[in-house]
Amino acid sequence: MASFQYEALKISDRSRINGTINAGSEKEARELLREQNLIPTKIVIINSEAVQAGKKGNPISNFMQQIMGVGAKEKIAFTRNLGMMIRAGIPVTEALLYYENYASNPKFRKIVQRIRQDIISGYAFSQALAKHKQLFDDVYVNVTKAGERSGELDQTMGRLTHLLTKAEQLKMKIISAAVYPIIVVVILALVLLIMFVLVLPTFADIYKQMGVKLPLITQIMMAISNALRNYWFVSFPILGFSLFGLFKFFTSSTGKIIVDSFVMKVPVLGDLIKHTQSSHFVSTLYVAFGAGLPITDALYLSSETLTHTQIRAAFKQVNVQIQTGQRLAVALASTGYVPDIVMLMISTGEESGDLEKMLEASYDYLEEEINHRVGVLTSLMEPVMLLVIGTVVGFVALSIYLPLFSIYDHIH
Repeated sequence: MASFQYEALKISDRSRINGTINAGSEKEARELLREQNLIPTKIVIINSEAVQAGKKGNPISNFMQQIMGVGAKEKIAFTRNLGMMIRAGIPVTEALLYYENYASNPKFRKIVQRIRQDIISGYAFSQALAKHKQLFDDVYVNVTKAGERSGELDQTMGRLTHLLTKAEQLKMKIISAAVYPIIVVVILALVLLIMFVLVLPTFADIYKQMGVKLPLITQIMMAISNALRNYWFVSFPILGFSLFGLFKFFTSSTGKIIVDSFVMKVPVLGDLIKHTQSSHFVSTLYVAFGAGLPITDALYLSSETLTHTQIRAAFKQVNVQIQTGQRLAVALASTGYVPDIVMLMISTGEESGDLEKMLEASYDYLEEEINHRVGVLTSLMEPVMLLVIGTVVGFVALSIYLPLFSIYDHIH
C-alpha cells in the first residue's frame, strides 16, 4: 500500500481539488478517484515501502545528519519547493506531508512533522515556524507572516528563497577567499613544528660540542625547541589552552568589538566588510519590505541580520531616525557605511514611489562590488602570504646560521 498526492476535477462543477489517497498502485488510485466522481489530472507517489526504505538511508549518514543539523542547502530547497507547491494550489499541510516523507535528513523530517502537526492543531504557518528558532530566524518567520496576511505566501517563499540563496552564495565566496590563508598557516605551523622538534636539536648538539656562544635569538629558538621536545606533556596543553582562551576572548562581546574595530582598519578587507554588511542589510530590507512589512519592522529585522558590532549599531539608528520622520536615504547616509550610489538609488526609489525596485537594484550593485573586492583580496593573498612565510622562515634560519657566522669569524 502506498500514498499518492493527487490533483483532480470534480465531475459535478469542474472545480479543482487536491488531496492524498492510499492505493496499491497509481492505476488503482486513479480508479478509486473516478469512483468518487473525480477526474485525476496529476498523481504523485509520496509514501511507499520503497520510499520508507530510502528514508532510512545509511545509518552512518543519518547519524552525521543528526549531529550536523539542517544545512543551508536543505533550508533553501525546502523554501523553494514549498513555494512551488503552494503556487500549484497544494495546501500547506499536504505540501509539508510530501516533504516529511521525502526529506533525507531525519532531523529535518522531525521538524517538518512538528510544523505540520502544529498547523493541524490550529497554529498559523508562521507561528509553527517560530517554534524552531534554531532553523527559522526572525526574518524568515516575520516575512512568512506578512505573506500569510497578504495572501501571497507563494511569492513570499520565492523572495525568501532568493534571500537565502544569495546569502549562501556570499558566505561561500568569503569562505573560498579564506581557505588559502588558512591552508598556508596550517602548513607553516607544521613546518615550524618539524624544525623545532627535528632540525634545531641537531644544530644545538653541534654548537654545544664546538662550544659556540649562541646569540640571543638562537637561545630563544633553542629554548622553544627544548620545551617542545622534552616537556611536550606540558607545552602542548599550555599551547592548546592558550589558543582556546584567545578564541573564547575574541568571540566574547568585548573581544568581538576589538576584532571588528581592527579589521575595519585593514586595507581592502575593511571595504569588503562594509559592502558585505550593507548587502545583508539591503537584501533583507528588500525581501521584508516587498513582503508587505512596515518599513520600521523591515529595518529592525534587517539590522538584526548584521554581525559586525559597529556597523550593526549604526544601522540600528536608521530605524530611530525613520521613526522621527527622516527619509531612508538620509538616515542611511548618516551611518557612513553605505556607498553613495546606493543612497542615490534608494533616494530615487523614495521619490518615485518604487522603493522595492531600487532596493533590488542596490543589492545587485553591492553584489557586483563584493565580487570585485573578493577578487582583489584573493589576488593580494598570495604576495602577503609569501611575505609572512619568508619572514618566519627567515627568522628561524637566521637563528640557526648566526652561530655559524661567528665560528667563521673566529677561524679567520
